[in-house]
Amino acid sequence: MKRSNSNQKEGRSRTIRPDKRKPIALTPRDKEILVRVWQDKMLYTSQIARIFFPSPEAAKARLRKLWENGYLERSFLPTLIFHGSSEALYLLDRKGADIVSAKLGVDRNRILQTIRYLKGKIEKKSFLLSLDHTLALAEFRIAFEEAARAHADVEYERWIPERMCQDKYSVYSFSEGKTTGKFRPDGYGQYRYQGKPFSFFVEVDLGTMSRKAFEGKVVRYLDYSNSGRYEERYGTKFFRVLVATIGKGRLENLKRVTERHTDTIFWFTTLSHICRERFFDRIWQRAGKRGIYSLLDRT
Repeated sequence: MKRSNSNQKEGRSRTIRPDKRKPIALTPRDKEILVRVWQDKMLYTSQIARIFFPSPEAAKARLRKLWENGYLERSFLPTLIFHGSSEALYLLDRKGADIVSAKLGVDRNRILQTIRYLKGKIEKKSFLLSLDHTLALAEFRIAFEEAARAHADVEYERWIPERMCQDKYSVYSFSEGKTTGKFRPDGYGQYRYQGKPFSFFVEVDLGTMSRKAFEGKVVRYLDYSNSGRYEERYGTKFFRVLVATIGKGRLENLKRVTERHTDTIFWFTTLSHICRERFFDRIWQRAGKRGIYSLLDRT
């Protein structure tokens, strides 16, 4: 990380840490911010502000202190699909890795390895499309949390980040015998509506995946469900798969691909509908069915 020289006014640069800075005492909120940034890989200032702060100004001030003191790294990238301005993008830094490792029990070297990987990608500007996916997924999570907490009859339970959802499973068939597979959803959420539990995996689709590759995902979800591994790991029998994609045409294509294999569990909407105000509204289409549905529907 670059340092300012003695002739540069302290705190003036948005990309170079000042040589002289006041140490900070971490608050419980600071530690939660570090954990959240680690879980979501990276977040914009505006996203962190919505989760943790009463105003964007308060978020900017505190995040700058965490950056100056080496808990967070930040970068300013070109305009991306889902963000119209080059605001600060934060990811974990070395001192933040110490906090997250202690708080979550995650191996520190694993965290540092991930940090190096993300920093390298940002410096090379070589993964802007995958970055769009990361930030769109973070936006989905925020919208789910905000919508659940704003709805009087909905109780937010939990979100499990992408890297913690990865799993392996085994299924049996008369034709092939035992086969194993790798399961890699984008995330997992749970909530209750009027006391009834609901669970879902999420797939954020930016239109870069071939229909054949998406069809493979559909099959893996069905295999994962049939293997019994889902019930074993999550303690419940049923789940939905929420697919948020880039537009109506893409949605219709993915829905048709899915319907070759199942008329259950898969729900579809567009990313433009994913927000606090509409998350639980009738914005969802379902495989094998006509009409639009709400995630509060019981069947």
